[in-house]
Amino acid sequence: MHILVRDKRTGSEDWMPLEAAAEVMELDETEIEWALEEFGECESVHHIAIEPE
Repeated sequence: MHILVRDKRTGSEDWMPLEAAAEVMELDETEIEWALEEFGECESVHHIAIEPE
């Protein structure tokens, strides 16, 4: 699964595999998946995962 991740500081967006998104966001993969299913997004300190592919 690929996730669209936006950098909240710069606004840049990148599609990346879930594993890479978890590393960048410093969160567990299951936390990201759960938040996307429940709320449609997952937010960390500097990034926000917006949607799965």
